Amino acid sequence: MSIFCVKKITPPVRLGHELKEARLKIGLTLFSLEQKTRIAEKYLIAIEENNFEILPPARAYRLAYIREFATAVSLNPEKAARQFLKENGLGDIKTIHPQSGIKRVQLYLTSWLVRSVAIIGIIFIFIGYLAWQVTGILTPPTLNIYSPIEGSIINQNEVTVEGATEKETHLTINGQDIQVNEQGRFTATLDLLNGVNVITISATKKHGKNTTLTRHVVVK
Repeated sequence: MSIFCVKKITPPVRLGHELKEARLKIGLTLFSLEQKTRIAEKYLIAIEENNFEILPPARAYRLAYIREFATAVSLNPEKAARQFLKENGLGDIKTIHPQSGIKRVQLYLTSWLVRSVAIIGIIFIFIGYLAWQVTGILTPPTLNIYSPIEGSIINQNEVTVEGATEKETHLTINGQDIQVNEQGRFTATLDLLNGVNVITISATKKHGKNTTLTRHVVVK
């Protein structure tokens, strides 16, 4: 007849519990340990309770915390780090493939470049439009007189004045308002006196800039 013996197996001590016992053994409080290791108390508690997922999601940080904790309580830091890895302390950290990271960086740089070019383009367009508007305000209107020519001598008491200016410009001839069409052309007939007649044609923009031309016509 076979006799079976039941042997009770003691579960291995988890890293967090071992670190906590070592801390309590040397009478070190969590506050003192925080001051000594520069590790936030919430992370020290997480390590002691084996809640490793609460630690910062970076391999280097977690291993550094474990080594600092172990050193502070007089345990072997490398042995603690190996135990940490055995207990899957990095199990919740997703490993990003290097190629994927490169693609993300390239995509980010491309997007940043496109956005930057678009913003610069918009700025240049705005500056160009602003410069065009300012130039339009500061530049006097163009004014061309086709007839009569300067110093004309005629034998009748009237003359036709023809010319062109910018549309939406206020035009006067000898102080009399003259209509300008959509193309900026104008025509007006003036009565003249015998002798020398002075014809003053004036074009004024709505912002006040003015261009004035003078023609002298002699009636014989």
